[in-house]
Amino acid sequence: MNKRVSSKDYWILLTDGTNAFDSGVRAGVMQIAREIGISRIRLVNEDSLENIYIKSELFKTGRLAVISHMRSEPLLAALRAHSVPAVLLAEESVQEWRQAIGKPIAVCSVDNRAIGSMAADYLFEQDRFRSFLFAGIGDNENVQWWQGPRYKAFADTLREHGYEGEIPQIATMQSSPEIDERNFIEVIKRLERPIGVFCSNDFVARDTINFCESARFSVPGDVAVLGVDDEREICENAPILISSIKVEHVRLGRTAFKMLLRQIEGEPPCDRVILCPPVRVVERDSTRRSEINNLAVARAVSFIERSPPSILDIPSVVKASGASRSYLSKHFRTHVGRTILEAINDRIMREVKCQLLDSDKTIAEIAEAVGFASSSGLCTVFRRLNGISMREFRAQRKVPTPKNIISGKSAAKRT
Repeated sequence: MNKRVSSKDYWILLTDGTNAFDSGVRAGVMQIAREIGISRIRLVNEDSLENIYIKSELFKTGRLAVISHMRSEPLLAALRAHSVPAVLLAEESVQEWRQAIGKPIAVCSVDNRAIGSMAADYLFEQDRFRSFLFAGIGDNENVQWWQGPRYKAFADTLREHGYEGEIPQIATMQSSPEIDERNFIEVIKRLERPIGVFCSNDFVARDTINFCESARFSVPGDVAVLGVDDEREICENAPILISSIKVEHVRLGRTAFKMLLRQIEGEPPCDRVILCPPVRVVERDSTRRSEINNLAVARAVSFIERSPPSILDIPSVVKASGASRSYLSKHFRTHVGRTILEAINDRIMREVKCQLLDSDKTIAEIAEAVGFASSSGLCTVFRRLNGISMREFRAQRKVPTPKNIISGKSAAKRT
């Protein structure tokens, strides 16, 4: 662009949907927009973007920008014809898009290969599965661009770990529920139990749990089920609570909008693909390891997992168990494989990592939230247990974002 303009002069078109990806990206874009005072954002569905907006005068006036996961030929042609600032939310055909648009492109998407690798690492490390299965939505091109890389990375990582068995794929949302259920049961009954099932998203994970119930397979005893997206409305209201890989969709939206602002504000075109990595596995009942048959130990473990980290110490755990300290200490190690203090520290460290990744809280605020008297004390324990400082951990896991984005009078805040 030859003339520098303000992003407030633009209409921002954001393709919208109801899944975790779309809702997270929408939230991230809206956060940045509010922070820097941009209000002219229009949420549009794919049909209206392709059939109405790209044919409108807005595309010709030079005052419109697009964040879209569409890759249709009409959209790419319109972006090329009118030099519309755009960020694409997928990464399967970058070279083709460059050719279609005829200039460097900005892409901001989920790292689907990293998601598949994390699933394989998590399930393999449980060291109890005799076979593995990938459950997906279907095989049409609208899902294969993200689902295919998840499966391939899942299979490749299992091979790297030394697993030599078959890793079949099954579609649980391909046809009617009864047909999908029948096909799923036919496949899963051929596999040796226990089975580690990686589902392409949380919707598939919920169906998988229902199908296992129909086949009279227990979850997680016979079949462990792992989803993706950590959609809490789905995961925490399923018949069995679903373990899921958390992805920072909101941060992805913030990053995409910052990339768009750079184009609007007249910076030279920058050919860049940013992939948002998964954060962690949020473990729930669908993949929990073997049940504890000692009542006192089970009570202690439940108390550690469900209580705020700030109140956890050995006396409180002993009290919750209803047993003596000596009895609990002895049997806790036998059933859990570690001491009470190690279990408490693990729970605290998981909470600290969540706060580092999911919030902008300072280290002092995190220390107070988990019950440490000082931030230095928490930093010392964190480094000892993790081999890295809290600041380094936060920096390594964050999505890279363009820096120094300025719009109007306000600077976009750090993500």
